[in-house]
Amino acid sequence: MNDRNGWLAPDTRVSVTTAPGLVTIALNGEIDLLVMEALDGALATAGEAQPADVVVDLGGVTFIGSQALSFLVRLHHLTAENSRLTTLRNAPPMVRKAMVTVGLDLLFALEEGGISGPRGSE
Repeated sequence: MNDRNGWLAPDTRVSVTTAPGLVTIALNGEIDLLVMEALDGALATAGEAQPADVVVDLGGVTFIGSQALSFLVRLHHLTAENSRLTTLRNAPPMVRKAMVTVGLDLLFALEEGGISGPRGSE
């Protein structure tokens, strides 16, 4: 589904909205290989919206696969290259654990009530 303010993956697990200076990506349900195309679309939208900060809302995530973690790394690099900020919000404990397991806590500071990043200069 497309509209002029953003788009939704067919199963609504990935949604993107844009506003001047801000891209918001909401992830819901199981974020795995089946939504890779939608994640790539979200990354493209974030790239086209530069310069813009990006907020990723993880509050509805019930499973996060390696593709989603890779997406977060690519998103971080995209925004950092443009001197912009990626903020991860509402990360469930399972998402936090996955990020620590693969070392993404080194890119994103884990904070109470969400995750913000980056920690320092890259």
